[in-house]
Amino acid sequence: MVNPNDVFTLHEVAEMLNVSAASVRNWLKLGYLEKTENNGISHDSLTAFQRDILGKEKLTQRANKSCKDSHHHEQLKQDILREVQTQKLGDDSLSQRYEAGLSQSYRNQEGIFYTPPQVVTRFLDYLPDDSSRFVFCDPCCGTGNFLIEAIKRGIKPSNIYGYDTDETAVAIARQRLTAFEGGNDVNLAVQDFLKLAAEHPEPQFDIIFTNPPWGKKLPKSERDHWALKLAVGTSKDTSALFFFASLRVLRSSGYLGFLVQEAFFNIASFESARQIALKQKIISLIDFGKPFKGLMTKAQGIILRRESPHLGDRLLSITSEAEYHLPQKTFSQNPKSIFNFTCSEQELRVIEHLFKQEHQTLAGFAQWGLGIVTGNNKKYCAREKKEGYIPVYKGSDISKSGLKPPSCFIPGDFSQYQQVAPLSRYQAPEKLIYKFIASDLVFFHDTEQRFILNSANLLILNDKHPLSSRQLAELLNSRLMSWLFQKLFRTCKVLRGDLELLPIFVNYFDRYERFCEQDFLNFLSLEEVARGSYRVIEVNR
Repeated sequence: MVNPNDVFTLHEVAEMLNVSAASVRNWLKLGYLEKTENNGISHDSLTAFQRDILGKEKLTQRANKSCKDSHHHEQLKQDILREVQTQKLGDDSLSQRYEAGLSQSYRNQEGIFYTPPQVVTRFLDYLPDDSSRFVFCDPCCGTGNFLIEAIKRGIKPSNIYGYDTDETAVAIARQRLTAFEGGNDVNLAVQDFLKLAAEHPEPQFDIIFTNPPWGKKLPKSERDHWALKLAVGTSKDTSALFFFASLRVLRSSGYLGFLVQEAFFNIASFESARQIALKQKIISLIDFGKPFKGLMTKAQGIILRRESPHLGDRLLSITSEAEYHLPQKTFSQNPKSIFNFTCSEQELRVIEHLFKQEHQTLAGFAQWGLGIVTGNNKKYCAREKKEGYIPVYKGSDISKSGLKPPSCFIPGDFSQYQQVAPLSRYQAPEKLIYKFIASDLVFFHDTEQRFILNSANLLILNDKHPLSSRQLAELLNSRLMSWLFQKLFRTCKVLRGDLELLPIFVNYFDRYERFCEQDFLNFLSLEEVARGSYRVIEVNR
């Protein structure tokens, strides 16, 4: 029983509420939680926060998706398990009901998105004709979609293994398998596959196909534990943890197929996983679009074989627009080993050529700053200027041709806001401000010390960079640089880490004072790389 006099540490509160420590710090700063004399968080403060704020305030809903709606998961489990025990059906009815009963917030918290049948069959199509003798495993089997398809493809049930930590899902999978001859021989277990692979890393499976949990909200201590055990480097998302664990128990020349979020292929935190993948022979990369109801994230697949690749190896890239056979070595040459597999080979050659030109990057040559995070725009932002208020510019106010008049004003007392960059950065004699959420690079050269909200960010070039701020803005606003940014990173967020990887062609401005797109293309001699490359860039604006 909790004592009302108890005092909790910041990290204990983060664990209890299943959020990051940074979220708890923000709530302390905004006054939602109160510090004690010993810098702890009081029981009364936490109780009031859970009762009156959690899941109700807009800030909290963003920071803690598990509180977005109520979900009686234990009751759902009991109802489904009771039906599993009383019914002998082998159809998909219970699986569909269980999946439908999971709330969106629970799915986000646990990283659960069950694989659609059409995606499962696409994966199994990559198996060789003699796969019936292979040992098959789904480390995150859920209600058994991959296991059932493996039986249909002729793999012996006794050679099929399925693991999951959700006992309800495993019980449903067992019931569904009863409809198939020998289905009861499938090796099912309620078990943590990460623990299995860490403690028994002997190669034992010929095929591992799965849809791992994406971004499951594991406590940091647990994530770090598995990261150390599995030697994952910086790739600590649960999908990456399962990727490394699977490779540990996959036999030589075995097949690995993973359905993962788009970020797996282009975000810096997954770089270690991509580097390990590039040491295998990649068979295919598939863009499945957005197959999960209520989830805007794209789902993409990687199928590889555990053997060393050869210099001339080509993989099959499949998107909704086209299919390409691409050289695997191209991705090794990309910054952060990005898998920009939705590009055509012609586009990849253009990108390779751009990075071969003499260039600098922005890394180490700029100061960066975020727009002001008020913590509650509804409370602080006004549409008209009031006494004591100052104008701030939103990302939507920024265009390549200029700034719209300010439509937002906030109190000039910055101490009440959740996050504010050093004032000297907003008040720099000149800076670049840019849209943070955008499918295009949109920069504005500011010389009037304007303030920005968090839908915009800023950078300030230092004196060592050979370009002026105006020249850099012209370059980054060009169609070619926007094209390059999207072809590399495929993101709607303009991140500092990505901008710092772009090639900045400073030598161009030794010849031309102002930026001109056609002069720029001639300067880079792109026509020598791919005839009509300028038209490629035009089409992909």
